Amino acid sequence: ASPLLAAWAFYKRAKSLGAGFRFRETVTGLILEAGRVRGVKTDKGEYFAPVVINAAGPRARAVAAMAGADIPVRPDSHEAAVTEPVARFLVPMVVDTRPMTGSANYYFYQHFTGQVIFCITPSPSIWGTDRRETSEFLPMVAQRIVDLMPRLTNIRVRRTWRGLYPMTPDGSPIVGWAPGIKG
Repeated sequence: ASPLLAAWAFYKRAKSLGAGFRFRETVTGLILEAGRVRGVKTDKGEYFAPVVINAAGPRARAVAAMAGADIPVRPDSHEAAVTEPVARFLVPMVVDTRPMTGSANYYFYQHFTGQVIFCITPSPSIWGTDRRETSEFLPMVAQRIVDLMPRLTNIRVRRTWRGLYPMTPDGSPIVGWAPGIKG
């Protein structure tokens, strides 16, 4: 399943049912009244709702703290890259779970546009919100990919980036009501 297509489908369905979305706003606080969360403050306004869902991903702990809750979510930084588009040759996602120095595992797949997208799981984990790319990532992952699939030797990398994963102690999502907090 494609996470991007699934998210797009949820977005379209929610819009068709009357949900509103706000983009490019930073949550600056929660609106609390009598021990209940009533809404969200952002850098662009205030929004009220009978229930507020914390879907802040790697920043979920900081948002929960705005209501006095402590949830065990930490931002875990991963690097990725995308290549130039090439003729389609790879259908499944390839996941190599063999740990190596600097990397617990890695994966790559070919997007329908022909670009190959690849990422590693760093070892040890890189905790925090630093999203700057490093000079270690590309040589490490390129060697691993070429060792596994030599036909990728001369493909050109277009760009790299670093993003944040929300990590819990057991790696599973936290779903449910915040203990001691209504709304």
